[in-house]
Amino acid sequence: WGDRVSRRMEVQSLVDISISCRDLPKMDLLSKSDPMVVIQTRHPHLSKSDWYEIGRTEMIEDEHNPNFAKHIIVEFHFEEIQPIRLIVVDVDDRQSSDLSKQDFIGSVEIKLTDLMLAPSLQLTLPLKAPGHSHSRGIIIIRGEELVDVRQTLELHLHGQNLDKKDFFGKSDPYLTFSRSRESGDWEVVHRTEVVMNTLDPVWKPFTISVSKLCNGDIDRPIMIECYDWDRVGSHDFIGRVQLTARELTEGTKAFPLVNTAKKKNSGLSGVIKVLSAKVAHEYSFLDYLVGGCEVSLITAIDFTASNGHPSQPTSLHYVSSGNPNQYERALLAVGTILAPYDSDGIIPTFGFGAKWEGKTNHCFPLTPNGCEGVEGVLKAYQNAINNVTLYGPTSLKQVVAMAGSHAAQPQDQLHQKYTILLIITDGVITDMENTIDEIISASTLPLSIVIVGVGDADFTDMNRLDSDDKLLERNGRKAAKDIVQFVPFRDFEGQPYEALAKHTLAEVPGQVLSYMKTRGFVPNPPRSIQQ
Repeated sequence: WGDRVSRRMEVQSLVDISISCRDLPKMDLLSKSDPMVVIQTRHPHLSKSDWYEIGRTEMIEDEHNPNFAKHIIVEFHFEEIQPIRLIVVDVDDRQSSDLSKQDFIGSVEIKLTDLMLAPSLQLTLPLKAPGHSHSRGIIIIRGEELVDVRQTLELHLHGQNLDKKDFFGKSDPYLTFSRSRESGDWEVVHRTEVVMNTLDPVWKPFTISVSKLCNGDIDRPIMIECYDWDRVGSHDFIGRVQLTARELTEGTKAFPLVNTAKKKNSGLSGVIKVLSAKVAHEYSFLDYLVGGCEVSLITAIDFTASNGHPSQPTSLHYVSSGNPNQYERALLAVGTILAPYDSDGIIPTFGFGAKWEGKTNHCFPLTPNGCEGVEGVLKAYQNAINNVTLYGPTSLKQVVAMAGSHAAQPQDQLHQKYTILLIITDGVITDMENTIDEIISASTLPLSIVIVGVGDADFTDMNRLDSDDKLLERNGRKAAKDIVQFVPFRDFEGQPYEALAKHTLAEVPGQVLSYMKTRGFVPNPPRSIQQ
C-alpha cells in the first residue's frame, strides 16, 4: 500500500491555469465592466448541477481585455475525467462572494485533458450565455505543468525618472510581471499596487514563488512592464524590460525601461532599481505538521432564537435521525477534515446566544472538558439542543476573545502551536464593530477563524470579516493579516461534504505559513515514530 501511495504522489502533476479575456461586453451603464473569472469543477459521476468552486481570479477594474495575474492551480489525474467550468462575471457587489449578485457575462465548459492536449496548451473559446446569440467575448485559457521548486523571491523595487503621462499631474505607476511560455507568449503572473502621482515610486515589498514567476527556471525570461494607471480608459504604457530571476538577484541593480514607440532618448522611459532581492526556501504547511506543530480545533455553535424552535421541522436546529441538519452537516464537513490534525483529539466546543443555566450567555462550554473527536462534538450539540433556551442576540466578540486567549499560549521554535476556530451561525452578527476590534487584536496570534453561515439570511455584511482584498481597519488600528474565512453553507447545498470543506479551509495553510514566517519559526525536524 505504501508503495502505491508513493507512486501515485510521484506521478501526480500540478497544472497552472492562467486566463485572459478579449472583447468582453459593456455591462455597466457609465463605465466598462469589472471582470472576474470563477473556476468550478464537479465529480464526473454526479449530476451536472453539482458544480463547486475551486478558485477565482482577481477583479480588474474597467477592462474589456483583462489579463488576470492570479492563476489557479489544479491537480491533474490521468485516470480521471476532470470537467472544468469557467464563469466570467462583471463584479457589481464587491462585498459579496455570491455569484448571483454579480452580472453574468458568459461561461465555457471544458475537460482538463482538452487543455493539456491543445496546441501550446492553450484554448481560445467564445463565451456563451443562455438567451444571447450575439458575442459575449472570448476567453483564452492557458495551462502549464507546474514545477514545484519550493523557493520564493522576495523583491523590493524602486522606479526612477519615469515618464510623465498625466496632463495635470505626474504619473500613477504600477508594474506587471509576466513569464514566458514555451509557445513564446507572455502571461501576467503578478501586478503591484499603484503609487499615486510620482515619477519616482517605491513599491511595497512583495514575495512571489519562483514556480509562479518562472516555473522554477531562474534563467527563463521575465518581462517587467510599467504602466500609468488611469481611472477612466486604458492605462498608459511607460516602458518594459526583459530579464531573468538570476539577474534580479545577482549583480545588476538597475534596469532601464524602454518604450520602442518613443524616439527621444532611444526610447528610455525610466529606470527600475532593485532595493533588495532575496531567494528564500518556501516551507509548506505539511512541513510544519510533520515537524510536530500542534493544531487545536475549537468549535462554536449559534443557539439564538432566529434558528427556530428545535421541535419544529423548519428549525435549523431540528434533529432528525438519518437526516442531519445544516449545523450537523457543517460540523461533519469541516470537523472531519480538521479533527485528525488536532494533537490530543479533544475539541473544546462552545455555544453562544442562548440562556445557559438561567442567564444569557455568549460563550458557554457544551461540555466541561471538551469533546472527543467530531462524534463527541455532535453528541454535545444534540444534547445541548434539549437543555438550552434559544435566545439572542448574535454576538461573536466573546467567542473570538476566548479563542484568542487559547491561541496566546506561549510557544517557541521547538514548541509550535496553532488554533483554528470554527464558528457556525445563522445570521449577521449584531456586534460587528466590537467583533472587528477583537479580530484585529487576534490577527497577530496563531489563529484562523472559519465561519460557516447556515440558513437563508442575507450574509452580505459578514464578508466584511473575510478581508481577502483589504485588511480589517477600525479606529486607526489595522489587522496584521487576514485570519477569517466566511462561507455561506447554501452555496454548497447538495454537494459532497468535501466541496464545502475544501472551500472553507483553503486559506488556512497560507495563514499558518504567514504566522510562522512573521515569528521566524521554521519547521522542526520530522518527529520519530515513537513520538
